[in-house]
Amino acid sequence: MINNCLVIDGCAFVEGDFKGCSSKVADSGLDAFFLTLPKSGEGFTETIKAIGNIYNLTDIEEKKIQVARTLRDIEEGAEAGKRSIILAFQDPHPIENSLDNLRALYELGVRVVQLTYNKANYIGTGCTETIDRGLTDFGARLIEEMNKLGMIVDLSHCSKLTALAAIEASKQPVVFSHACIRSMTESPRNRTDEEIILLAKKGGVIGLSPWGPLCWKKEKGKQPSMDDYLDHVDYAVKLVGIDHVGFGGDCTIDDGEDASGTTEQATLYPAVVGEYNAKVGVHPSVRHAIGFKGAGEVKNVVEAMKVRGYKESDIEKFLGGNFRRVIQSVWK
Repeated sequence: MINNCLVIDGCAFVEGDFKGCSSKVADSGLDAFFLTLPKSGEGFTETIKAIGNIYNLTDIEEKKIQVARTLRDIEEGAEAGKRSIILAFQDPHPIENSLDNLRALYELGVRVVQLTYNKANYIGTGCTETIDRGLTDFGARLIEEMNKLGMIVDLSHCSKLTALAAIEASKQPVVFSHACIRSMTESPRNRTDEEIILLAKKGGVIGLSPWGPLCWKKEKGKQPSMDDYLDHVDYAVKLVGIDHVGFGGDCTIDDGEDASGTTEQATLYPAVVGEYNAKVGVHPSVRHAIGFKGAGEVKNVVEAMKVRGYKESDIEKFLGGNFRRVIQSVWK
């Protein structure tokens, strides 16, 4: 915890198998994080194995981690000095076109599902597709089932039409767990004012990401600064209010360098990273805003927000209070 408030990161991942949190993260004040499930791009069976591995690691007391299925789990874990893993999909491939698969994954502890990862699938259109066909009929049924079970709908990598339709379809608040403002940094991964306003009307939260390609100032042509990142925060707060803004680090939780992920992004999604890679580079040291490489450096953001005049209560909402509200509303 930081100042006795929950700190919740909307997006963390690992390269390869999950082995625990780095010491830097352990000392950061982080209480919970949406963990992108390893191996999810490889299908249902491999994802189940990855989930089993995570549960096995929680049995190792010195790692001080647990899987959270309820808000109470997170709160009690924070009191006990444990970081809570919120099992999440960025690529929902293991669900395929089966609501039975969704139910099985819920029972195993999955609590957040991103509907698409850049490309189209059974559920809807991803943000890098040439033609935006929006949400499918199956996608609408999936959202209905997620609402019933108590799973958070995440739209971070969806196309605009998919996101707008999903927000309307959901009876519960939804999230952009890790994205930024499109009018400030043009990227298919960033969200328009229209999407963010509709999200806020439904009680949702956008987790603003310090990942470089999403928050850089293209006219500068260099790695974004903390001020560049906070300009996105300021914009979102002015647009929809502090109650709908959080953070999604989009960073490894174990201090891994994500070399394979950087290569994959460059190969498959040049519309997202091509210009950044060419002008700024691909070295791990320049992949995030200076001073905010994910949860391990969250205290730097707190200090920078204070300099900008944010009140303590506003910072607490940004750090995790707003994600906590969505969790409380959605999870059963």
